[in-house]
Amino acid sequence: MNEISSVYADFILGTDYDHLRPEVILHVKKVILDTVGVSLAGYKLMEFPRIVIDYIRSLGGTPEATVIQTKKKFPAIHAVFANAACAHALDMDDGHRFAALHPGAVIVPAALAAAELSKANTRELMTGIVVGYEVMIRVGMAINPSSLNRGFHATGITGPFGATAAAASIMKLNREETIGALGLAGLQGSGVLQVNHDVEGAKVKPINPARAAQSGLLASLLAQKGARGPRKIFEGEDGFLQAVSDEVKKELLTRGLGKEFEICNTYIKFHSACRHAHAPIDAAFHVLKSSKMDPSEIIKISVETYPAAIRLAGMTDVTTPSAARFSIPFSVALALTKKDAGADKYSEENIRDERIQSLSRKVELSVGGKWEKLYPNKRGATVRILDGENREWTAEVELAKGEPENPASLEEIYDKFYTNATLMISEKNAIELGDIISNLENSSLEGLTQLI
Repeated sequence: MNEISSVYADFILGTDYDHLRPEVILHVKKVILDTVGVSLAGYKLMEFPRIVIDYIRSLGGTPEATVIQTKKKFPAIHAVFANAACAHALDMDDGHRFAALHPGAVIVPAALAAAELSKANTRELMTGIVVGYEVMIRVGMAINPSSLNRGFHATGITGPFGATAAAASIMKLNREETIGALGLAGLQGSGVLQVNHDVEGAKVKPINPARAAQSGLLASLLAQKGARGPRKIFEGEDGFLQAVSDEVKKELLTRGLGKEFEICNTYIKFHSACRHAHAPIDAAFHVLKSSKMDPSEIIKISVETYPAAIRLAGMTDVTTPSAARFSIPFSVALALTKKDAGADKYSEENIRDERIQSLSRKVELSVGGKWEKLYPNKRGATVRILDGENREWTAEVELAKGEPENPASLEEIYDKFYTNATLMISEKNAIELGDIISNLENSSLEGLTQLI
């Protein structure tokens, strides 16, 4: 049997834009639109990506790829790191439920940098993004939930493979170069979930996808120059799969490869928080819509959900916007108080708002047997709210808005893009950028990059 990296190389090199189904092409545009929007807002609202970009600008170097909001080009491996840091800064980027990762923040920046570096066209860019998503997500599906339970950040450890796939496709590496690049990618994957448990650490969580995107592009560049990583990087006795997971579903790595595209099974986020907080937030919104409840009269909020949600989004007494995104109690209180949990609502001002903080202290988290059994097929939550007059409201959400089974419309995705993009750029430029992405196969790469 061929090595897994060989199978992936054949898929990467054998995938052509002209043979992609219309629904796959539509999903590529959706994920680019979404990633660009959250990247612009991430740069505007969060400190860490600005620290990264300020440093990258100070380095200078060969102008190869655009860094967001600089209107300048820098070495491609620096540009991809900076742009990926922006993309994940708000924790509002897309994801995949069964792979437990965020592909857009890794793949889109890596593909853009590779495309600028190699002067590719937008159809080659889109094809690269498709194969990047496919490889990254399949690796994530194969190693989880075991890898997640061991504390690995799947985005960080699988991202180099996806970024390599995207770059290899766009840069037109040959088969041996692509196999070698995947081997190099597997030597660089890193990232642990301790960032979800630390108030200060949460601020730098974007370093994981940023390094992943950079590692994938670097692997492709080095392979193009003659370097080769281990051919059995996946299945070797001391390979990636053995290292990061106690239970690997190897069949998911290649089953239906080239026929089924996991990019179509990603979710879009509509709240700027850890995905595990979204079902509780949505349930809180359902209560608001079905009642005339006044948040000031609430005496208790009960949230039942699955164990991973409490483990990864159970922070209490949060003091920073980054930490708040990993707090179901704060997120539910924010949703009830502000009737919104968008990018600009996880702000210093709202962190200091005693009404929100007081309400968050009334939230009690517990594991619901129903949700524990259904996870990960469902990422659900039950929210019960009790007020001073002993009135109780209850709402349940099985899957948050944006999942394939609870999909967002194209209009809703565009509205999210526009809301996020206009935090940083003008309404005119946001509309122009949205139009370019919506018709990307007939647009120029430069037209896209000069607006981000």
